[in-house]
Amino acid sequence: MSEPVRMEPTADVWPRTVAAIRNFDVRPEPVEAPRPAGRRPRAAARWDGRSQPTVRVLDKPTPQTLTVSWCDARTGHYGYQTWRVNIARRAGVCVLTGRAIEAGETVYCPRANGTPPGNAGAMIVASCIAS
Repeated sequence: MSEPVRMEPTADVWPRTVAAIRNFDVRPEPVEAPRPAGRRPRAAARWDGRSQPTVRVLDKPTPQTLTVSWCDARTGHYGYQTWRVNIARRAGVCVLTGRAIEAGETVYCPRANGTPPGNAGAMIVASCIAS
């Protein structure tokens, strides 16, 4: 049989907690050395066609743009991403229908303002979007 737990009615837990915190051995974190010149940070994950993202067309605000919701475990989540009409520079696969895309076809691609998004290589065939 186990021993009964003895509780001190006048014991205040908070002062004991503060005292315990003061006793921790706190040392400053080491400062990282600057990166050698010429080395760039590792690039963010880019969609390469191997994963199966969840893609939904939310809106078609203009004839040249779509608002798309993109969710992929590898490249991230883009809730209201603007995609623009472009000409496919290379062959690929439509992320919405799975249909093959030939270079030169009209497609929608994610718009990049500054740094390209993780799904920059994705395409949606323009002919599969109702006008």
